[in-house]
Amino acid sequence: MTVRPRPGSRDDPRRWERGIATVEAVLVVPLVLVPVLLAVVVLGRLSHTRLVLDAAAAAGARQAAVVGGDSALVRSRIATELSDGGLDPSRARIVVEPGVAAWGEPIRVQIAIDEQAAIPFAGKWAVPLEAAFVTRSEVTR
Repeated sequence: MTVRPRPGSRDDPRRWERGIATVEAVLVVPLVLVPVLLAVVVLGRLSHTRLVLDAAAAAGARQAAVVGGDSALVRSRIATELSDGGLDPSRARIVVEPGVAAWGEPIRVQIAIDEQAAIPFAGKWAVPLEAAFVTRSEVTR
């Protein structure tokens, strides 16, 4: 009858395998988890940017409805919303159509911006984000 060493004892040949598995885990887990965690942060930032664009488009459309089309007040309101949301208004492309609208005519406000997404070991790329809002003019002409 052969006597086997007690598991985990000094004579157990598998004892070193547990140490190797630990070293492998310590080396591999950060290489996998860090990019995943950073991807979550990047996607959260992109979602935040999209929400800010939606809010700015809605606020701009509301202002456009009150003044009856595109004006400096509309552009200022959109810039304020973007700044309050942490975005640089100079990076945004803003389209307000039509320039002048009669009562009840639709006014469309569209805002677009290019964000950068960078995830280690995965790459860096531009993500175009866009928001649009349509409302009706409240000004009688």
